[in-house]
Amino acid sequence: MSGTATPTPRREATATLVRSTVVVAAIRGIDIGLSFLVSVLLANRFGTSGQLDAFFLARRTTVGFADAIRKLVGHIVMPSVVSKIDRGEHLSIHGLPRRVYVFVILFVLLTLAGTLVPSALVSAFAPGFTGERHDLTARMMAIMMPLLPVAVIGSLLVAVLQANRRYWLSEGTNIVQRAILVFVLAVAIPPLGIIAGAWTMLVSGIVGTAILFVGAWPIVRRRPESLLASQSGDDTEDGSQVGAQTGTGVSPAAALGGGVAAAIVLNAYFQACSLLDFAVASTAPAGGVAALEYGARLVSLVPGLLMSSLNTVLQPELVRAMQHPDPAEASTGLARFQRIAFFAQMPVSIGMMIGAQLMVTILFGHGAFDAHSIALATGTTAGYAAAAIFLAPMGAITLAIYADPRAPSLRDLLVIAIGGLAIRGLMLAFAAPAYGAVGIAWAAAVSTLLAFALAQFVATRRFREFDMIVQLVDFARTALCGAVAAAGAYSLWIFAPAAETTFARLLLLIAIGGVVVALYIGAAILLHVPELAKARAILGGIAARKFRRRAA
Repeated sequence: MSGTATPTPRREATATLVRSTVVVAAIRGIDIGLSFLVSVLLANRFGTSGQLDAFFLARRTTVGFADAIRKLVGHIVMPSVVSKIDRGEHLSIHGLPRRVYVFVILFVLLTLAGTLVPSALVSAFAPGFTGERHDLTARMMAIMMPLLPVAVIGSLLVAVLQANRRYWLSEGTNIVQRAILVFVLAVAIPPLGIIAGAWTMLVSGIVGTAILFVGAWPIVRRRPESLLASQSGDDTEDGSQVGAQTGTGVSPAAALGGGVAAAIVLNAYFQACSLLDFAVASTAPAGGVAALEYGARLVSLVPGLLMSSLNTVLQPELVRAMQHPDPAEASTGLARFQRIAFFAQMPVSIGMMIGAQLMVTILFGHGAFDAHSIALATGTTAGYAAAAIFLAPMGAITLAIYADPRAPSLRDLLVIAIGGLAIRGLMLAFAAPAYGAVGIAWAAAVSTLLAFALAQFVATRRFREFDMIVQLVDFARTALCGAVAAAGAYSLWIFAPAAETTFARLLLLIAIGGVVVALYIGAAILLHVPELAKARAILGGIAARKFRRRAA
């Protein structure tokens, strides 16, 4: 399977994408249930107190950095791993980009510094924390710092698994880690306090990495001919082409993506936006950081389920698309993935925005989580849900720019990162003093929209075959579908009888979700949105195959 591969029919490739996304979403759906349970236990124990501020800030600056490291290393090694697997070459640690070893050493040193002098990091990332909140944050940060080098190792293993489409193992590990945390929160937090949560985060991270190693090792030690046989099996099963798309237009050396510096810029931008939000929130009254965390958490668990599942599947597939020797085909692949992300994310975020108060009250409105806490978390949830609409297609642009082998990606990514951070800072400076934590979340939404517009402008200048007019028309149709769905759901929210019980709130939340989906799909049918037509064709093909099997 070396050389130029035969292109796959687009419908079959989309069907494979849908199937893989469904697998990832199903696994993450279980993870969502456990994550909700974690959030409910924390809310019930601590509300939006200073203790929870300290825990969330410590987790954000350690686990958040660890997540950024996973994405960073994944961006660096994924093109190399995909290329080797598609060509049937042997996977070896010696074939990794050499600067990965620099990352390991760097994060080991950073771990030592954070463990020995965590107080300095707290002062940098939470300038508003003083006294007990500062000391408690520093203590938990020192405990969780070893997650940084663990994340580097884990990201290498995840890249191997995802490049082989072994999503169930790379994603299922999170379920084990979350289950451990749920157990500790339910049993050990009352006697041991919030510090037990920090130790649990560390232990569960190590356990998860060990599971990934056990799953990835059989793939790494396979002989090259075994890799080729396995990939041929994947072709037969999925109807998709997984061969390396290198040809006369793209040399194998060039087909390895955008390099280490570009990957750092790409991941540092998204991490810096999050840290900037929480650094500003640390200057707000007690409970502001916790409210922001609850909002970000809810959005990452509900609308983020779809976006993160798509991103997990899209990353290796978009890398393959961008390495196509024909620039027009590469641009078409970018446009397709971007439209899929935007169309899929829109109704989920709309439902989340309108049902935010109901969801927050159902999940967290118990124990120490009072009416003020509900109001704060509702506002932050709605703001971050709005931001997710534009974050999905923007992520497709930045990943495509990074994976494009035809020109250096560093300059374009720097334009997006610097411009995006400047916009974010200006929005926060305006909204945070006046509106607190809720203003921070909505500032994030507005700044994400403007950063998306900037990224779209950069994409049109880089990808000359990228038809922006057609793309904007499609976006407009999707946005109109979203507006129809939002109007209907909001009318239901306004005119429905007040829900006073948890059961009544749950019924109203389900009704709002049903109205959003029904009106969104109905509007998409009337406006002939192409993504819906593709989905209907895929479902029709699946049904036809099952009918033929039964008839046989």
